[in-house]
Amino acid sequence: MDAERIEHLKELDAKKDYTELIKEVAKAVKEDKRIFTSDFIKQWCARRYRNIFLSEAVNDQVALKAATKLFKDNRSDKQKIAERYMKGDELREWQEEMPASEALDKIENTTLFFAPGMLTGMLPVRAFQTPFPQVARKKNIRILQADVHPMRGCEANLDDLVAALEKGYGHDEKGELISKEDAVPPGDVFMIGYSKGAPDIMNLLVKRPDLAKRIRCFFSWAGAPGGSYLGDDIYESIKDKDLPTSEDIVASLLLAVFPVINEKGLLRRFDEFDIKAAIKDIAIENREAFWEEHKETLMAMDIPVFNITGSTTVLDVPYFQVQGVLTLNRYDANNDMQVTQAKSKLNMPMATDLAMFNAHHWDMSYDPFPKTMRFGSKHLDHPFPKEAAMMAIVQVAVELGLID
Repeated sequence: MDAERIEHLKELDAKKDYTELIKEVAKAVKEDKRIFTSDFIKQWCARRYRNIFLSEAVNDQVALKAATKLFKDNRSDKQKIAERYMKGDELREWQEEMPASEALDKIENTTLFFAPGMLTGMLPVRAFQTPFPQVARKKNIRILQADVHPMRGCEANLDDLVAALEKGYGHDEKGELISKEDAVPPGDVFMIGYSKGAPDIMNLLVKRPDLAKRIRCFFSWAGAPGGSYLGDDIYESIKDKDLPTSEDIVASLLLAVFPVINEKGLLRRFDEFDIKAAIKDIAIENREAFWEEHKETLMAMDIPVFNITGSTTVLDVPYFQVQGVLTLNRYDANNDMQVTQAKSKLNMPMATDLAMFNAHHWDMSYDPFPKTMRFGSKHLDHPFPKEAAMMAIVQVAVELGLID
């Protein structure tokens, strides 16, 4: 890494010559992706991502309404968004002025590849159900969602990820299943892994390193690369038991833990359910063992990684998730109701922490649940500005020269 170049970039930042800084950082990335090991580059990427997010989020009227106080509120819209949806010192960044994101031409050479989390297809809505079509239209980008199974291990889900990458099988930006006749291989991709989708991607990289050269970068979005202490508790309670195999009994078991599950989601690929393997793969011990075995391989790939996490409180989650927050609070008060900060991040030289949002694990990714599926909870309305967050991901990746 060129120390002289880093000093030049710092000088541009000090002068607030952000237009030139954006151009020079992109040049540096093109020449050597190891530039992401620089503390300054990490800090710049995080500031720029959050700046774009705030600029986009002020246009989200639902998010803005939730961020506005009931009585007279003289704050600017950007300040309201920052103070409602960001954590720590980051919430003061609404005061920093940077150039607007440039309009994009069609992104032809890179596909946004999404690996969803556990329970995908079984909840009342899909992750980014509304934002993805908007992002695809506004940013002129193809979005391909892997058709991963909602409840089985990373090893089994490998086939679903490979089918998407090699053949184009999966779901489109609207969440509709792509037929084999319409499937088109995506070429180069930049990946977003939500929840268990992050461990699924890590397993893919280890088992199919030949595909790594097509992966421009990887965003862990409320991911669980380090596992979840809640997964530990559940796995301990089921690992030595013979679990039921009938649809009705499995539905009852899952509904006892997640009352918002849509039972119709159980009917598809039910014969592939492997609850033990799914939970084991988000247990801390298993994730730590995986990391120790494969960390050298993963770090040698030099794929830029970006961590985006959530943080919430017991007052802001559905009542049936309160116990989970209380359990995680013993390890980290800044948990998102399912994962702590440390376990939600890939900790490696090429990894950059972009943001910690004030939102719970579902709020960060899901549309509002239908009112008939909220079971009396007011915290399933999910006002977090998800489209703004995804738009910012695409834009910052473009500015860094990671996608084109």
